[in-house]
Order: sequence, then C-alpha cells, then structure tokens
Amino acid sequence: MQEVKVVQIWEDMMKSCEMWGKELLDASVINPSDLYEWLKAKNSNDGPIIGVGLPCYSLFQNLLYSIEFGSVGLMMIDGIEVTALNAPQDILLDWFFQPVMVLKEQIKVIALEEGEVRYLEKLIIYGGNTERMESWKNGSFKPEDALRAAQIQGMARRLKETLDDRNGEKCVKVTHI
Repeated sequence: MQEVKVVQIWEDMMKSCEMWGKELLDASVINPSDLYEWLKAKNSNDGPIIGVGLPCYSLFQNLLYSIEFGSVGLMMIDGIEVTALNAPQDILLDWFFQPVMVLKEQIKVIALEEGEVRYLEKLIIYGGNTERMESWKNGSFKPEDALRAAQIQGMARRLKETLDDRNGEKCVKVTHI
C-alpha cells in the first residue's frame, strides 16, 4: 500500500471546500457577504461561516461518505482512502487524523437519522446563529430527546475543534492563497 502524501490530503481538503462552498453558495446557504466577511477577517473565527463552518462542513461530508463507503479510514473526494496504514507520518497531521477517525466512529455509532444529519449540518455551518439556522430549510429537525440533541451538538463542537485556529489555521489559511 502506497503512503498518501500530506500535499494530497491538503489538496483534497481544498478541493472539497471549494466544491461544497460552490454548492452552498448556489443554494444560498452561504452568501457573498459571508465571503466578504471572511476575506477581511484577521483569522477564521472572525469570518466563522466560511473560515470555520465551510471546512468543517466539508470534512463532515467526507466523513459521511467514508461511513457510507464502509471505509476503515477517510475517503477523499478523488477516491483515495487514507488509513492508519498509509497516512503520512507527519507531525502536522498527527493532531488531525486520529481525532477525525474517532469522530467518524462516533458518527457511525450514533446512527443519525436524515433530519438529524441536516440539523448537524446547520450547526456546523452556522454555529449558534439561530436566525440563519432557521432560514435554511433543509429538512432538519432538532431531536426532542435532550441527550440525543446534546450528542449532536457535541459532534458539531468536536468538528470545529478539529479545525480551530489553534490547530487548523494552517489549513484554513491555505484557502486564502
């Protein structure tokens, strides 16, 4: 099995962000003012919908695809599967790969219903912006069971923590180039 290179993973993440960004822009989930806010931001937290929400949404979609595909690792959009056996041995990815695999297993185990997946997507893109969450009619529903809702909200936080400024600014900044 050939080792996947770090540059392949980052290129795939950027392609995925671009692809999902275009789709969300076309669907008016994100808008030009979100892009402008992100471009003038000093860090990704100052433009959270694009700087944090979009990369997390993109990663979440890759995780869903990986689960659907039955991958033991992470399926990239170009069809390459990254596993513990072929993942790059790189310090930059150490903070990324294992936590993402744990999150993937948590998503898999909780067996989200379609409406819950859509609710998680809203949480990922919009964070706590309830006005924007309510405006996106994507068939989502917040679970009535408080424990289940808390589990889903926790997943959204963990996704964001995976790519936050302390860990992921390098990844998010690449999209500025």
